[in-house]
Amino acid sequence: MSARTPSPATAALSVQSLPPGMRATRATKALLALVGSQPGMQWSVAEVQARLQKMGVDVNRVTSYRLLDRLAAAGKLVKSVDAERLTRYALRADAQEPLQVRYECTDCHSVQSLEERAGDAATAQVNQAMAQYLQVLQEQGLAPEQTELRLQGLCADCKHDTKKS
Repeated sequence: MSARTPSPATAALSVQSLPPGMRATRATKALLALVGSQPGMQWSVAEVQARLQKMGVDVNRVTSYRLLDRLAAAGKLVKSVDAERLTRYALRADAQEPLQVRYECTDCHSVQSLEERAGDAATAQVNQAMAQYLQVLQEQGLAPEQTELRLQGLCADCKHDTKKS
């Protein structure tokens, strides 16, 4: 994709795609722009609030939580809890894919989406297996709304720092 062509996930985060009843306020538009500008990033509420303030949008913590939670409930964002029990929000990579794959560093707690790193073939295999598993769950009367695979270990930077010590 060119720099000017938005990814399908970013395009899905437009003001026109807001959940019913959610107003396109200045804060909402700024949040959509922020999350859409860095699709692989997982944001904590504090990070969102600080970044929005840098953008000149003064939003309190409660409003930030409400915006993020409503977008997550609408399927626009993925909500997860990291190893430090911190709630994070990320742009849903593709609404058609049943699984979001993330890697969390146990040292610096950075979170990366693995879809970009693993490649299309590996991602397709993992998603195919998850789709089969979800089908079995649905046949048993269960209705999972979100699935996430989180791998934990050291990121390249922290692993490199550990070798120096």
